[in-house]
Amino acid sequence: MSDINVLLGLFDGLHRGHMRAVEELLKCGGEKTVFTFNSASMTTKGERGLLMTDSEKKERLISLGADRVISRDFGEIKDLSPEEFVQKILLNEFRAKRVICGENFRFGRGGKADATVLRELCRGSGIETSVVPTVCDGWLPISTTRIRGLIESGDISEANRLLGYCYGFGGIIEHGSGIGRKIGIKTVNTAFDPRRALPKKGVYASRAEIDGEIFPGVTNIGTRPTVHSDGKIVIETHIIGFEGDVYGKSVFVALTDFLREEKRFGGLDELGEAVAKDIKRAKELFEL
Repeated sequence: MSDINVLLGLFDGLHRGHMRAVEELLKCGGEKTVFTFNSASMTTKGERGLLMTDSEKKERLISLGADRVISRDFGEIKDLSPEEFVQKILLNEFRAKRVICGENFRFGRGGKADATVLRELCRGSGIETSVVPTVCDGWLPISTTRIRGLIESGDISEANRLLGYCYGFGGIIEHGSGIGRKIGIKTVNTAFDPRRALPKKGVYASRAEIDGEIFPGVTNIGTRPTVHSDGKIVIETHIIGFEGDVYGKSVFVALTDFLREEKRFGGLDELGEAVAKDIKRAKELFEL
């Protein structure tokens, strides 16, 4: 049998719990494959809540050291029996020598088979199996559901601690309404995947990466009630210390701290004063 190692799981967000399993894969000799699922096939149409897009997940796994990432529609394998999954996918398709999964991994029709069943079936097919224990923090498992709840409640610093990195959004910088210029504080708008988990509306300290360089910033996520009434969610960032044309460039905005709730101000002057205070607070956090 060829020396192929296969890591199984959804890995949305690639948080600290997931990283224990990824590290187990990276210790293996031979080819390192991650078998996961397309996000769209795991969620209801219009549902929001992903911590990471499929392309972000693949890029991160490859950067960490995986040789390849195979992402399938869940519908292609959800009706396979546990025996068929091991025989058709792990043995025949991947020719796996070793399989790695978390202890809460479920598979087979209806998700009725667990990691213990996987180990038994793989042993019968000559496949080694490593089951990685669930990683806990504060007596609770580190999970995507737990982290998503923290993000949506605005506790971004705690979410980042469990993720092991700062949650954020990557996209192309778009032209906005020009309100920032009117109050003397330029901002840039970032497009985002509507399926991503959206943080609580408000103002955040952030870091923006443009052309490989990282700048501190202040990011507002919300509907901008002082100047708009259409209810559209916008992510806009004032990048501290950056000058130049950024429109059309790629940016990744990582949120570090929640500063305040979004609110409606009495006018642009009052809004400008509030944003200036937000920038001052962000500078203090970044020790600028």
